[in-house]
Amino acid sequence: MADLPTSFHLTVVTRERKIVETDAVETVLPASDGEIGVLPGHTPMLASLRVGIVRYRAAEGGTLQSLVISWGFAEILPERVIVMAETARLPQEMDITTAEAERAKLERELADLSSHDPQFANVEARLEESVAMISVHRGM
Repeated sequence: MADLPTSFHLTVVTRERKIVETDAVETVLPASDGEIGVLPGHTPMLASLRVGIVRYRAAEGGTLQSLVISWGFAEILPERVIVMAETARLPQEMDITTAEAERAKLERELADLSSHDPQFANVEARLEESVAMISVHRGM
């Protein structure tokens, strides 16, 4: 019986750049139908990702890190996790004042839209992204 790995290689990329590349001991991904927790040795799978927070614990130092992604896919293998996101922002790239103002504006905008309106899903996704940025900033 083969020994399970004690860490996995985590990579988060967008079309423009590589956001994270590190060895990790755990990660939580915002999958389309709920959060997915990944530990070393995870069963191989592909997952569709929604707007939300990616949390991971680096193998070196063990501190919990977070970033916000908007849509994408994850390839999960026993020794590697690759997240391909439409957009991704590290905490130091987030402006909390702008995110809070955006959240308030989008909440008002969403209240004026019907769920059947073509703009509803777009406004809702932008609101979710603002809320995620605020949560990361507050350490949630």
